[in-house]
Amino acid sequence: MIRTIDVGGDKLSSILNVGRELNPNLGLRGIRISFLHKEIFRTQIRAILRANLSGNLKIMFPMISCVGEIIKAKEIISKCIAELKKENLEFNENIQIGAMIEIPSAVIMSSELAEECDFLSIGTNDLVQYTLAADRDNETISDYYQTAHPAVLRLIRQTVENAHAKGKKVAVCGEMASDENLVKLLLGLEVDELSMTPSRILKIKEIVINSEIKELKKLAEKALRKKTAEEVMKLLKMSSA
Repeated sequence: MIRTIDVGGDKLSSILNVGRELNPNLGLRGIRISFLHKEIFRTQIRAILRANLSGNLKIMFPMISCVGEIIKAKEIISKCIAELKKENLEFNENIQIGAMIEIPSAVIMSSELAEECDFLSIGTNDLVQYTLAADRDNETISDYYQTAHPAVLRLIRQTVENAHAKGKKVAVCGEMASDENLVKLLLGLEVDELSMTPSRILKIKEIVINSEIKELKKLAEKALRKKTAEEVMKLLKMSSA
């Protein structure tokens, strides 16, 4: 799986020829960079298509906020395919396309996004940040950045339910996917895939193997009914005792 260019707002000005933004986290990020710098985007898409000879690569578009962005990205892919055919270059156009769900608006439109995509991937770090209006890099308000917040859990459930209704899988990446307690909720919410740093794979795999999905579904339902992140974490600690 290859994610298209996704430079953090604070690093963008030093990499591309753009000025500093007053609020980079709400500015030029993810797919917006690709649309502004189309030549860079086209070069990346062409490279991915040419590297996809075995047909096992996937393209994932970050910071999607609406269906129109996916449609526009697919149109650019189609143009790149036409160019490669005209140039008689070797490539494979059969490639899966996915959207990253990192913004509440994407969750609301997740059913329609699932219709346009082959899969969805929830980026929990940014989803928490944008849902709770809490900059995850701001230590002053770190208490407001709560991965176990019921609102976040409900958004994940909504995304999974909408995607599954369209026959599409949902992956989760970010801190939640590698958290020994929160991963139980993700499994209970019927997430299909987890993405994490290699150092966490063995421990999370052990949890998955030793878990009873039926019980985790019950745990997730209880968590969804909680009012605060503190209540959710208390529930998880009690279930692990």
